[in-house]
Amino acid sequence: MTQSQRVAVNHALESVMSAKSLVDLARYQKEPQKLMSMLLRVGTNLDEVETRLQTLKGRV
Repeated sequence: MTQSQRVAVNHALESVMSAKSLVDLARYQKEPQKLMSMLLRVGTNLDEVETRLQTLKGRV
């Protein structure tokens, strides 16, 4: 695996772990606006992960 592939995989893993943490937090969140902001940020991160994984898939 090349350095750029390792970076892409590590970034994807970090984003997924962050998303899971935010989902767990959402179960206890009392402030809907703050929760919506967090979920939108997760969505943006997941879009980036998808793009990176598609690029990685094309290289493998």
